[in-house]
Parts: sequence; structure tokens; C-alpha cells
Amino acid sequence: MAIRKSSSSGIPFGNTAGRPASPSSGQPYFNGEEKRLELYTSSGWQNIVSETPGVVSVSGSYLESAGSGTIEIVGTNFTTGAVASVIGTNGIEINANSTTVNSIVSVSAVFAGLVSANEPYDVKVTNTSNLFGLLPDAIYVNNILNWQTAAGSLGTFNEQVAISVSATATDDSTITYALASGSTLPSGITLNSASGLISGTLPDIESNTTYTFTINASDGANPAVPRTFSITSTARTAEVLLVGGGGAGANGNGNTGGGGAGGLVYAPAYGLSPAMTLLITVGAGGAQKADGNNLSGNAGDPSYFGSIIAAGGGGGVGWGDDLSTRNGGNGGGGGGENTGGAQTQTTLNSGVSGILQYGNNGGNAGPWSPPYYTGGGGGGAGAAGANFTANGTAPGGIGREYSITGTSLYYAGGGGGGTEHTVNSNTPDSPGGLGGGGTGRGYASNLRGGNGTDGLGGGGGAGSYGGPGGMAGGKGGNGVVIIAYPNTFPAITTIPGTLTYDQPTRSGYRVYRFTAGSGTITI
Repeated sequence: MAIRKSSSSGIPFGNTAGRPASPSSGQPYFNGEEKRLELYTSSGWQNIVSETPGVVSVSGSYLESAGSGTIEIVGTNFTTGAVASVIGTNGIEINANSTTVNSIVSVSAVFAGLVSANEPYDVKVTNTSNLFGLLPDAIYVNNILNWQTAAGSLGTFNEQVAISVSATATDDSTITYALASGSTLPSGITLNSASGLISGTLPDIESNTTYTFTINASDGANPAVPRTFSITSTARTAEVLLVGGGGAGANGNGNTGGGGAGGLVYAPAYGLSPAMTLLITVGAGGAQKADGNNLSGNAGDPSYFGSIIAAGGGGGVGWGDDLSTRNGGNGGGGGGENTGGAQTQTTLNSGVSGILQYGNNGGNAGPWSPPYYTGGGGGGAGAAGANFTANGTAPGGIGREYSITGTSLYYAGGGGGGTEHTVNSNTPDSPGGLGGGGTGRGYASNLRGGNGTDGLGGGGGAGSYGGPGGMAGGKGGNGVVIIAYPNTFPAITTIPGTLTYDQPTRSGYRVYRFTAGSGTITI
């Protein structure tokens, strides 16, 4: 293409190929192909009018842990001497510590002093002509993660139980968790690398054990942050459960009190050891009295295990002979109390530490105000016996639930009281408490009170009317003595024939359940 001169300025113009072949320094030329005015210099043809740079993308990261970061900037029209900078949300512009122009389309910049409070940062590149390009919201500070779970104990658990605890941290990116070098978890326990969940089943141990370990939490960019935790596992000890014999229900005229349950004592950590010798006595339930009016029930006998005593349940109380004071009888209390009233606990083991003991009072009786002179229910280990009600029922107090044998069972339920006294009425039976309490009978049902269940220490139910002589209250149930200890201990070597027992199955334990008799055993 021929070179032409501008008619107005005398500056030659044309396309790129039409530039003068041997221009002198300072020669101007208007390049219509590139749409720019050029000047020939020692570096060749240069654009006389500066072009605006553009920022297209950035890469790299700024680490809070390092306090700096190298950012690679890709764009257009970068010139030698260009300066990179960032602008935070607070509006303050911060120049890079260093800017390297790699090419017209590439710049490397090193930044320092950025904080997450002012993120995201806009990235700006300014040429020496003061023309600049900017990419908004281009840089975030990669923060050091923060642990949310406090260092130290994650909990105390029994051996051979399933656990699920977490050790977690927060960050502005994905976190992974790993045990630090040299750290181990208990056998059977694992760490979830994505969530920090620590779960599994603790191992069988001989003595209480604390496991200490360190977990590194990492976001993959900043250095991992360690934190030390611990889990304590407690060795199983001898558990002992005693229930005294239940009290018998009173008899006569259907208004009598139900028998109280045997007192319940639970020793979760008795401390058995090999070669230990102990006296065991299973409390017998209160005997059923002969048919007859106004007879209070017999109390149950206490159960013994070494120095621990579970009192027998109180017998139900009969009603009065004097017509002016014919009130229904109070229910016998669980654990030895013979009167109705507020809930109480037995105190026979006040000098023995580390045990729980239960025995609530029986219910109050109804007054001489036909048809509401009903007997109170017997007290259970878990609740007091019920007072008389308008419909005449007075249930025995509920027992308490334990799984010492490996199966959840209720023990020491109170006997039901006698029901409403109305001549020729046939009022419903009064239920015994859950846990072996016998049922109390109605005025005209002509039945003896229900017996308490042997081996659970339930109280006997009150007797029914049954004519002028009355029907006897139910017998109290025999108590129980149960021992459960780790199967790493030896079996009991001596069990005298005077003791009746069986051996329920419970994983990891030796269990002996004594339901009658008395004798000395040796571990």
C-alpha cells in the first residue's frame, strides 16, 4: 500500500504494512489498521496515545498466617512501570509491595497488610499514563481457622459403650481433620476427616483410662492448627442391687391399706475384688395374715449384702372397729415406713457412701364418710402409694427400673389399697404398682389381696370384704440381691445351698441373682 500524507497535517498514513521502510527517530505515522497515531523510536513503532489497561482475572491467594500473598494478574495493555493495588471495602487503596510487569497481558504483585475485615478487595493496575483497569471483588483473605471445640476433655464414658463426640473448627474454606503425628485414638474409635466426628465403641479395660490425643485442623492453605483433647473411659465395677421383702396388705372389709414395697438400694460401684467374702440375705416378703377384720399386714424382712441393708416394706394398715372412726387404712410405706404421707427415703445406709436408696411412704386412707373410706396404696421405690379417690381406687406406688441383669426391669412396686366400701357394691380392683405390687380387692369381690411378686420385692394388695370376717391381704413379694461385675473377674467360688439363685446373661458381665435364702459367698 502506498504511503500517503495527510492533506491537513502532512503526517503519512496507511496500514501497518505501509509504515515507512527506513524512518528516522521521531517519525510520526497514522496507522489506520490499528486506529492509532504512532511514533518511531529506538524501540520501534510506539503508540503515541496511551491505551487503557484492563484487568481480566487474578489467581493466587492471600494467607492470613503469612500476612502476605503473591497475586498473578491477567489483562490487557499493561506497560512497563505499571503499579498494582487493591481497594478494600473501607475505600482505602493499598499499593503492592512490588509489581512486576511480565508482559503486556501479565503482572505479578506481592501484597501485605490485608485484613479480612475489609474483604473482598478490588484489584487495580495503573499504567504510567495514569490510565487504569480494575476488577471488583477479586481477592479474599484466606483466614487462619478457629477451633470451636475447647481443648481438654470431650467427656467420660463407660467402657465398651458407643460414643459420638465432635471436635470442630470454622474457616472460610473447607477444613479437614487428622490425628497429629504420634497421636492415637482408643481401639475401636475413629476420626472422620471431613466432619471432626469421633465415634465408635470404647474397648474393654481393666481400670479407668484417659486417652489423650492431638488433632490437626487444616484448610489446605494456612498451616494446620493443632488442638489436644482427651476421652476418659471408666472400667465397669460391681454393681449391686438390693430390694427388701415387700410388706403384706391388710385384711378385712375392703378398706384396708396395701403393703409397701421393699426398700431399694443401688450401689453402682461397690468395689468387689477377688477373694472377697460377703454375707447375702434375701428379705422374705411379709406373710399373709389369716382372714379377719382390721388386721394390719406383716412387714417384709430386710435384705443384706455386706454392710448394705435394704429395709423390708411396711405392712398395710387395717381400719378401725369403732364406727365413728372407721377410716380406711394407710398403705404401708416402701422401705419400712408404716404410715401414709409424704414421700421419704430410707436411712439405714446413711454411713455407707456411693449408694442410692429409695422407699416412699404409702397413701393416706379415706375418712369415715360413706362411700369414701378407702385404704391407701402401698409405697413403691419410685413413688408414694396413692391416696383414696372418689371412685375408690388407691393404686400402689410404682417401682424403679434397672437393667443390672441385662434386661430392663421394674423393682419394688407398692401393693394396691382396698377399694370403696359401699354395701353390696362391686368396685374395681385397685392395681398394684409396676414392679411386683399385688392388686387390692374391692368391697364385694370376696377375694384375697394379690401377692407381691417374689424376686421383685413388691408389696401385697389389700384384702376384700368377703363377709363379716374379711379376706386377707396379699403376701409381700420376696426381695432380691443382684450382683453384676466384669467377666474379667473370677466367678463366685462358693455359693451355699441355702441361697436360691440364677445367672442372667449380660454382655461383658457375670451376673448372679439371689431370690431367697441367706449365706456367705466368696468371689
